[in-house]
Amino acid sequence: MRMVVESKAFAECMKKILPAVSISKDKKGGSESSVQLMLSKQKLEEGYFGLAVAFDGKKQLFSVFCANELEMEENKKDIYIGGKRLCDVCVAMDNGKDIPMSLEVDKSCLLKKGGSQVQIPLGEQPVIIYPSNEWYLKTTVPTSELLNLLMKGGRFYNSAVESSVADVCFCFDLEGGKLQLSSTDVYKMGLFGMDVKLEYGKEMEHISLKEEGTEEKEDEEIPPTFRMSGKRLKMQVEGEQLKVLSRFLDTRAEKTEICVFEKYLYFKSNADIALFLLKDVSEKPYPFEGLISLAENHSRKGIIHAAPKDILDALTVFDVANQEAEPHVYITKDKSGALCFSTKGKVSKTLLPCEIKGEFKDLILNSIIFRQTMLNYEKEESVTIYIGEEMESVIVTTKEESKGFCALTKVDV
Repeated sequence: MRMVVESKAFAECMKKILPAVSISKDKKGGSESSVQLMLSKQKLEEGYFGLAVAFDGKKQLFSVFCANELEMEENKKDIYIGGKRLCDVCVAMDNGKDIPMSLEVDKSCLLKKGGSQVQIPLGEQPVIIYPSNEWYLKTTVPTSELLNLLMKGGRFYNSAVESSVADVCFCFDLEGGKLQLSSTDVYKMGLFGMDVKLEYGKEMEHISLKEEGTEEKEDEEIPPTFRMSGKRLKMQVEGEQLKVLSRFLDTRAEKTEICVFEKYLYFKSNADIALFLLKDVSEKPYPFEGLISLAENHSRKGIIHAAPKDILDALTVFDVANQEAEPHVYITKDKSGALCFSTKGKVSKTLLPCEIKGEFKDLILNSIIFRQTMLNYEKEESVTIYIGEEMESVIVTTKEESKGFCALTKVDV
């Protein structure tokens, strides 16, 4: 087999699927999983159709490429090559010169471009998941809105622990027509959503039409990767795996298709596809309902309206001034009506212009966690911060609270 590709476009294709190439280390120096190149003599306007696939056991990435020339006896052919090595060579050969690159495959793979050539051994056939027709839910959303949702709702997981806080929770509100994402590391959390139009697959008939209460429903027909409460269908993906999606989605794509299968979530933007395996939630379910309750039942005794930029600027001054080991920012109400961000003992302080309503009690927050929370709102003109009882978390949201909120715990010293 011999094919000729545009080196830059092919290198970009390899870089897109590289996060799904698994690499293991051993005494012999380690090994890597193969990428599968699916080739076809089907001629498209841009060239011959090709598909690169990689799977690391937790996520699978597909990316399309085109070959200018393709020589092979079969109409279709699959080739298996060490994924990281292939990507490294393609990137190295993509030196900015607009020269096509050829791949010649016999007992090994020989890559040629200009005066350079590199031989790569062939790999073993990888395990590949082929999407079926047995899906539960499907929706199509604006890619830009999905990226924003991933950033806001999927950034607070903690991958260092083996529990549900290492995951990002996807919740499909079947009654309200919403897709919500939530993540938490216990100290801070985010829950954000977007309106979606849901399409039901045949598999959904087994669980969506049943009368259910507000309690978590135990039902043999609900897969262990799903959890139902009321009309909310929830599932979990490892946060460290899902973070790849924001870089993988084609930002040139106006829309992204999302499809829910029993064992994985499917995302398609233009011709590129990403699959993320779902966690078994029967033992470690994400505390989604508890977080909803946290916001709905919050006492909201004090209300602060402020500009996110002003808050971030005040935190920057605090971080520079703070000489203590702990990043504790002491927040009090100044005589001028502004909030005062100070170090311990008010050795250093900065004032935050804002509007304060209701009861306000002094509080202490972790400045790092506070900053990470406010980064979710850095493009907003104003945020609303709710202060409650001593043991209640601080709630941060906007005037469009229905789209989501963040919460962070107070420091108890």
